[in-house]
Amino acid sequence: MHGLEQEYGDRITFVRVNILDTNNEPLMKQFGFSATPELYLVDEQGRTIAFWDDVIEADELRRAFDQALMVKQ
Repeated sequence: MHGLEQEYGDRITFVRVNILDTNNEPLMKQFGFSATPELYLVDEQGRTIAFWDDVIEADELRRAFDQALMVKQ
């Protein structure tokens, strides 16, 4: 995650999901996982507020994280 976990880890919970682990199937169905890598930014109510399914630059993630954190305040 481009070191962003250290930068945002006190304000955002980062969760990695192994799609090969059958225990994760309910979560995969909930979000509609279709390929890897996929990155979902989810609010506290479990709603997807941003989604990426390709390589993403750290600055784009920072903008999305900062915007989500501002909305939360």
